[in-house]
Amino acid sequence: MFQVSQNEVLIGQQSLPIAARVDVLVCGGGVAGIAAAVAAARNGAKTLLIERAGFLGGTATGSAMGLIVIPASELVGFPREFFTRLAREQGAGLGDVVPWDIEAYKLTALEIVLEAGADVLLYTWVSEPLVRDGRIEGVVIDNKSGRRAVLAKIVIDATGDADVAARAGVPFVKGREEDGAMRPATVMGRIGNIDLRRFKDYIDRHPEDVSRDDGRRVVDLEHGIVRIDGFFSVVEKAKRMGLLDPAAPVNYLRFSGVNAKEHTDRAVLICNSTRVYDVDGTNAADVTRAEVEGRRQLRAIVRVCRELLPGFENSFLVDTSAYLGIRETRRIRGRHRLTYDDLASGRRFEDSVAVMTSVDYGTAEIHGPDHGHEGSVADEWARKLSLKLMRFEFPLGCMVTDEVANLVVAGRCASMTHEVDKFARNMAPIGLQGQAAGTFAAIAAGREWNRPPIETTRARLERDGVPVSLPPGEAHRNIEKRSARPGAAKVT
Repeated sequence: MFQVSQNEVLIGQQSLPIAARVDVLVCGGGVAGIAAAVAAARNGAKTLLIERAGFLGGTATGSAMGLIVIPASELVGFPREFFTRLAREQGAGLGDVVPWDIEAYKLTALEIVLEAGADVLLYTWVSEPLVRDGRIEGVVIDNKSGRRAVLAKIVIDATGDADVAARAGVPFVKGREEDGAMRPATVMGRIGNIDLRRFKDYIDRHPEDVSRDDGRRVVDLEHGIVRIDGFFSVVEKAKRMGLLDPAAPVNYLRFSGVNAKEHTDRAVLICNSTRVYDVDGTNAADVTRAEVEGRRQLRAIVRVCRELLPGFENSFLVDTSAYLGIRETRRIRGRHRLTYDDLASGRRFEDSVAVMTSVDYGTAEIHGPDHGHEGSVADEWARKLSLKLMRFEFPLGCMVTDEVANLVVAGRCASMTHEVDKFARNMAPIGLQGQAAGTFAAIAAGREWNRPPIETTRARLERDGVPVSLPPGEAHRNIEKRSARPGAAKVT
């Protein structure tokens, strides 16, 4: 229990100064947190965004996952606004996929949040939530200024791991429901000095060795956009030669990036190929082990690229991701848990706050927890499937709970099943979750929690470019094939 006075919060015998009093506090400055802070501030709420790093972006920057996997034409709402702006600043490519420059993303994210009127506090950790009588009233933070309290009418947990919600007592599940196994972790690396023309020529001559999916075989030299999965035979050869440990859980290579046309002969690509299994991203020992193992895998992968991939002969490792790439940890038990049946049936929700677009993975396991399956001969997703797109409604009930009032959870830790996670955890859906959370929080701040302003929230979101309902009669699956914008070249 705690007590609040004019200038301090008393927790037992500990007295903490109050650093800020706000309407909306956003914990976590990743994709969801950025969108939430911007939306809350634009809707008139006094907003503070707290981030543990010295930059924003989370997975998009710190974990170096610099890619949205749906076409730019499918982006709506805040994600569309953000990446249109980033592209104008030559920091993103708008094509069949949307890759970006990580450093450009960091600055643009800070600028757009500050321009919206939100405050930002970097290098700051959330220590614990302040919960009283089933209601969250703020959090305790730690940074170079010491241990302090931030009070808020609404708290948005955008930590990715549901750190605030879990510590506040919200029920959650981890990983796959039947066994708790979680998707593998990844250490990303940026590889520089790549000759993209030689790389593309090799791919053109070996089309059987890359993914069949249009969205995972993009090498657009005119616009500098790359997203390519495959090189199965290269990995197999590397294991036979001893360049790669035969037991390593690496079965294929994945590259993405955006480069200016004049840099085609010395491009930088992100390598997303390391896989570390049995990692709980909320366990300090596990993430430490994963960092070590992931870096060792990446060192070997860079060696393989230099030895066996044309265009990589003079390449080198530029840097590695500041954060371990964690795909799955906690998911809260919200008022509604989104299931695959909801998606497959095209279910409508009265409290839907976004129509989300995803690659239609169907029932295929994507980045599954099972050792060695991903990219293997048995992995039809990686090797054989050509995937279309699907749309689905996402309800507010996945982001709020009955256990703790005034708390909104946005991101991959929202209430959904492991099977749905592969659709809703990607960055375009996550950005829409954040925008919906921030909009709702700004409207709900100071109101009765048990009477959420759903219709007002939906109307604001539609005003701001977010469709909230599937059109009547629209098929939810295989809506359209991927189609490149004019001039965007695919590998064929």
